[in-house]
Amino acid sequence: MLFQQGAYMQLDINRCLNQMHNGVECSHCVSHCPGQALILANHQIYLVQDHCLGCGLCFGDCPTQVFGSSQWDETTIGQAVEAQEAEVTQIFCGYHSTPYLCKEDQEKGAIQIPTCLSAISKGMWYELGLLGGIELRLDECQDCPMKSCLERLKISLETAMEWLEASGHTPDFSLIYTADKAKKRKKLQAVSTGLKVTSRRDLFLILMGRKHEDKPSGQTDMADGKEAQKRTGVNALPDWQKRLGDSYSRHFQGGGSPAFWPFIQMSTECVNCGMCAKYCPTQALTIEVGEGECVHYFTSGHCLDCRICMLFCPTRSILRDRLPNAHPFQKQAIFKTTVGKCKYCGAETITGQDDLCYWCKEEPSEEDILSDARKKLFGKLG
Repeated sequence: MLFQQGAYMQLDINRCLNQMHNGVECSHCVSHCPGQALILANHQIYLVQDHCLGCGLCFGDCPTQVFGSSQWDETTIGQAVEAQEAEVTQIFCGYHSTPYLCKEDQEKGAIQIPTCLSAISKGMWYELGLLGGIELRLDECQDCPMKSCLERLKISLETAMEWLEASGHTPDFSLIYTADKAKKRKKLQAVSTGLKVTSRRDLFLILMGRKHEDKPSGQTDMADGKEAQKRTGVNALPDWQKRLGDSYSRHFQGGGSPAFWPFIQMSTECVNCGMCAKYCPTQALTIEVGEGECVHYFTSGHCLDCRICMLFCPTRSILRDRLPNAHPFQKQAIFKTTVGKCKYCGAETITGQDDLCYWCKEEPSEEDILSDARKKLFGKLG
């Protein structure tokens, strides 16, 4: 399998929510890894390569795309499905033997990916659902060491189907748990995909069923957090969620029941300190100021439910929930207030009797600072 013992995997711990705020306590990858190959220690993620089963679940399960690879690109799956032009496409994993052809399967497309099916993100399943019927071959999963990944796979599929229905489409996903006996002993012409496409020639080779050469065993591309590219200030939204925002908006037809998405409400205790927007890892929360008015905007479809906004809020003015939203990728105003300049630091603040922002108001006075200094000085002399 492509990611056996972590081959080709890269780790960017600077994208990890635990690095951004230790109170987040995100454990998606650690708690769901079937081989227990991932360890969270001192707010950092470590990979035990000898335990890696090669499922790729962490690729689709991590909310901020900590795990990446120069060889893996799930968008090629959609390209291969489109190229086959079949009404229904069967998809099976790298460990599954190529299914034999049944009479009913003659017109179906066939895709084999080099990982477990759980590696495919919710957003990619949504995109595949827009292309036609999808059949997932799970008939050999019960004897697989990665069978616990099926739970995460089902959650991803259910979420994608909810999004399809909410945007006005009819999802057509089927899970095949029992293999039918084929009368004709002829294997499906499956396309191997999910590999990185770097040129048109690569795409041609993949569609012709030829794989990229495997990397020599024992060599990996693991990137240590200190050597990984610095991402300070970079939007941590995963690629699949960026694509989802574009695809969801373009294919929205209406008519379906709105899906449930994250929701944030600001209470009147908000002091407009700006901490929530400043530390939001995906910029789902933004603040705009103009002509004496400050407006807080929220884009529900970009929210990770990470709670960082709540953890940073000094006045606990943020309430979180999940509510139906027909247009999750449109930013919505959630809080408005009149503002003025802080007379000390010049920051935009809610105007009051003292005209001070929250931080200047909380700072100790010069008299208190001098008093503390005297106590420390006389304490040492005494």
